[in-house]
Amino acid sequence: MRIDGIAVGDIVKASIGGRVVYGEVIEIREGVVHFTPISTNPGWRHASAHQIVAHWRRAGRRRPAGDDDGITQPHEQLALRVFT
Repeated sequence: MRIDGIAVGDIVKASIGGRVVYGEVIEIREGVVHFTPISTNPGWRHASAHQIVAHWRRAGRRRPAGDDDGITQPHEQLALRVFT
């Protein structure tokens, strides 16, 4: 598989040594994809291009880092009315 379309944050499926590993990409360097496994059991943290079997792109709009106050909710939605 070509790793040109893989970006940081995407999910990859790699077949390494006859085992299948799913992981979230943290870095792509020198033709090797470094990832954090979704399951903590596998010991593999990187895969070459020919070991990558599938790739899922992270969809949706990405927020800039540190922009937590960009979304504001109306006061009526945040208010909790409890009738007793």
